[in-house]
Order: sequence, then C-alpha cells, then structure tokens
Amino acid sequence: MKRIYLIIFLSSLLLASCNEEAFLDQKPHTPTDFGFYTSEDGAIQGINAAYDILQLGEELGRVELMGTVCSGDAMVGGEPGGGDQAALQNMMKFNVITTNDYMIKYWRALYRGVYRCNLILYYLADPVENFDENLRQRLLGEATFLRGLFHFKLQTFYGGYPQLQSAFNNQLKGVPFIDHVLLQEEWNQERPELSYTWERIEQDFAAAADMLPASYDAANIGRATSGAAKSMLAKTYLYQEKWQEAYDKAKEVINSGTYYLIGEDGHNDPLTVTRLGKDGEFEATMPGYKWIWQPEANNCAESIFDVQHYKEGTSTYPQGQEGNLLPQYYGIRAVRAMVKNGDQWVEQNVEYYWGFILPTKYFMETAFQQAKGVEGSNILDPRFKLSVITADTKVPFYYADEEARAMFPDSVYYAPYYNNPTPGNATWKYFTDPYFNEGAKSLGDRPQNQKYFRFADLLLIGAEAAVHVGQTADATTWVNRVRNRARNAGTTGYPKDLSAVTLDDIYAERRVELSFEGHQFYDIVRTGRAQKVLKEEALQFATTTNVFVDDEGNSTTTEVQEQYGENFVIGRNEIWPVPQSEIDNTNGSITQNPGYE
Repeated sequence: MKRIYLIIFLSSLLLASCNEEAFLDQKPHTPTDFGFYTSEDGAIQGINAAYDILQLGEELGRVELMGTVCSGDAMVGGEPGGGDQAALQNMMKFNVITTNDYMIKYWRALYRGVYRCNLILYYLADPVENFDENLRQRLLGEATFLRGLFHFKLQTFYGGYPQLQSAFNNQLKGVPFIDHVLLQEEWNQERPELSYTWERIEQDFAAAADMLPASYDAANIGRATSGAAKSMLAKTYLYQEKWQEAYDKAKEVINSGTYYLIGEDGHNDPLTVTRLGKDGEFEATMPGYKWIWQPEANNCAESIFDVQHYKEGTSTYPQGQEGNLLPQYYGIRAVRAMVKNGDQWVEQNVEYYWGFILPTKYFMETAFQQAKGVEGSNILDPRFKLSVITADTKVPFYYADEEARAMFPDSVYYAPYYNNPTPGNATWKYFTDPYFNEGAKSLGDRPQNQKYFRFADLLLIGAEAAVHVGQTADATTWVNRVRNRARNAGTTGYPKDLSAVTLDDIYAERRVELSFEGHQFYDIVRTGRAQKVLKEEALQFATTTNVFVDDEGNSTTTEVQEQYGENFVIGRNEIWPVPQSEIDNTNGSITQNPGYE
C-alpha cells in the first residue's frame, strides 16, 4: 500500500542526538515507544527530534531561500554558469513543476516534524507516574508550538491566504492539519477548507502560549517560549488580515519588555567579539545590526525564535551535524587572494563559499530609496553596507599558508563576477568569519543560529496591523524603533525618524530591515502586490550587463537576466505545487493547487 509522508513512522533510533548541557545534545536509546516517550529522558529526546527538523539545511533552509529570490531582490547565484541548484533556479524563474525536488523535500520534512510532535502529544496527553508535571506541560507546549509552526510553513507554501481567494476563483484549499498519529485507514487525507487549517494553526499557537514559560535556564535556552508562541499567533493573524487580533497580540509582546533591538537607544553599548586575523586573535567592535548575525548573538534579546545551531566538529554532510549550512550558501563564491605560482605570488580568484543569494540591481536602486534612506544618489542607511557586499568591498580572509599570512593583508576584495551570471553583489548576513571556519569539519559546521523570528519583524508586523485599525501613533513609534537602531549602526544620521507612516512605508521598511531573510516574496504575495512589484516595478530592471575578467586578463561581457516577473501568473504562482508524489501516495485524495494540474 502506498503511504503519504504525513505519517512516516520513525523509530526512536532516528531521534536527534544531544548532551545533558544543551537541548541539542542528548544520546538516543531504544526501549519500546511507550516506555521511551513516557520517561523524562525519552520525552526530552523526542521533542529535540522535532526541533531537529528545523536544522535541516538541505531540506528546509535552502528551500526557504525562495522567499528572497522569488521577490526580485536577489538572484540564486551558486557556481559559475547559472545552473547550480536547478530546482531553486526554476523557482526564481517561476518555472516550477510538480516533481520539483524542493517541493518534495520541503513537504516531507515538515510533515515528518508534525509526526514527531504528535508522538509527544499522544504519549504525554495524560499525567505520567514519576514524570514531573511541570516538565510534561512544557513539553506539550513545545510540541504544540512546533506543530503549529510546521503547519504554518506548509500552509504559506502550499495553501495560501484567504485574501488570495478571489485571484484563485475561490479554489484555494488548506494543507491537511494532522493533530494525531494517523491510523492506516486515515492515511489518504483530503485537503480541508483553507480557513480550517488557519484556525487550527491559531489554536496551536494560542494553546502553546498558555503552556510555555517566558524564558529558560542556560541549559534549555533556545526552546520555544510563550513570547514566541504569541508572536507567531500575531503573524498568523496578519497573514489572514485579522488586523485587530494581530495588533492586539503584537502589542502584548512588544509591551512585555521581554525583547528589544540590539543597538537601539538604551541598548547601544559597544559590542566586542573575538576574531581571527593574520597576527592571531584580536578584539573587534561592531554595531548592533551587524552583531545580531554573529554566533555571539545566538538567542540574544532580539531573538524571538532562533533555529539552534552550534559548531559540533563532525564530518557528516549534509545532515548529521548540528551546525548551520546557510552560511555556506550565503557566503561569497570567490575572492581575489594571493596564490603562489612557482616563485611568484599572483592575485587570483580563490573560491570561498557557495555564492547564493545575490542582490539585484532592482534591490540596490529601489529598496533604500523607498525606505527613505537615500540622499541624492547616495545610500546613507547603514543597513546597506551591513547587508550588501559590492565590488569595492573587502571581506575577512585567513591565509592557511604561513608565508602568505605574513606577507599579505587579512582582508581581500570580493570577486563580484566570478560566478556569472550574477549582478555582482553578495550578502553579509550569515557571513562566517575565519575565526569560526578554522577547525570546521564539514560544509555545514557553522555556529550561528538561523534568525527565524526577530523582534524587528514583530515591531513591523504590529505596525502594519496598527495602520489597518487606526492606531497610527503605535505604528509610527514601532517603525521608528527599527529605524533608530539602524541609524545607530552608522554616522550618517539616516534613516531619519518618520513623522507618520503609511502601509507603503512599512512595506519598504520590511524590505530593507529583513532583506535576504526570506520574507519579501511572502510580503509581496500576501499584500496583493505581485502585479505591481514583480510584473511592473522589478521588470524595469530586467537585465544588466557585466564584465568578467579572468586571471589571464581576458574579459567577457555578459547580459544577465535578473528578473522573471513576466513568468509570474496571477492566480497560480502565489503558492507552490503540491508534490505529485504526495497526490499519488494518497490515490488522489490530496488535490493539486490551481494552475499546476
């Protein structure tokens, strides 16, 4: 019999490995399921296995890059030639088929996470003898939060939002909401009404908020909190245009004082980190907006919910390590470094990371203009230099060769056109300093967390909802907090405070503040701006011309297509196709999204 991947029955042997000091670090064992999940040790390992889904760089992390590349703000990039990660390239071009590898892996990984959550919720549904009741309630809260989060990701990816129904002729359906471990006769799930899935997601986040603590001790930091659940509930309301509920819930978290922006007034003390240069370790200072992307900022006061990572030092790739794979994706493809050729040192292109997510001309020329961070032709908003690597940018570089290290500087220029086709830019966010590269045992062995939900995001969610319900004073205050922190990251006096804000101001602020973090495509779609942004504004920057010079001095002029909005079909491309394999596995009870049949 065919099986739907909603209910993969994983044994406890597949649970995440972890130690007693941190919740990513405990070793599995193999008792019966009942004995395992009703023991405190086993139940903790069980919930850790659910969190482990979020760490899957190949199955989740790289798929969610589409939230940036499909917005027009960045090209995919990758290895030279433009064919790297064909599935992601096709998503950028809105040329997606139902057998796209990213579609399949994303669906299966998230429903695998749902299954792991439901195991915890099933075995711990009632009090258990010799099981601490406070711990049981917390684990139930964590499982409920994660189940809501997994369904939220599935719903936004494959289901859509109520406000899109008119564009889809009222044909949108929700993804199946799985709230228990399915029996065999339940495997062939049908898709419910769109509103049903959204309501169940709301219920999970609301229930989790009541069960979860506001904070944890050092051994458990990074687990879902009540603040994270309330924030995700506010986001869930926003995606459905439940403006009053979104405003009320966001304001509750904002006014709790639990979170703040690193670097805003009152929290603007110098931030010092240890880094590696040619002369060894040294202390460096950096502003808050740069610091939050460093490993030292894992689970900081701005982090509502981080995906947990740490440098484990194992050699397994792509899965099996607890490190973050995203820095390998985001990092620049090549630099101009010195290489010994016989007795001579020559400057050549040297490969560094993988070079995905390359900011486009459209982003460069419009994002900061719209966010009022430009004076004349000069971008004065400090977030530009802290987010985008351009051709005139140097990046940290550590020569492994001792002779080279003594002779040459420990920063080198970015090689902007090495991985043609490219717009010639790269991103700073998730860039890993050589301090953390030394000793890394695998490509994904990077220690910075993924910032899934930052406080800046919540402030802007609250501001958007506030405008819709007429609370413009709150909207202006919250947007200006974000701009204040950005201004404190530089010396230009930009971005200036706004005297009042419009929805367009908030959309522009989200685009700049959350740039390359995977939000922009969803923001465009949920606000009904696909026609305006993707098919009109972005297409004014459809192509650019760049010149690549190789190490022999030969130049190649290339016309690069950066925008693909002409392929975007309203009423189809706002969401993605359900994997055909899942439709087949349920004998057709799971139906396809409109336009992908």
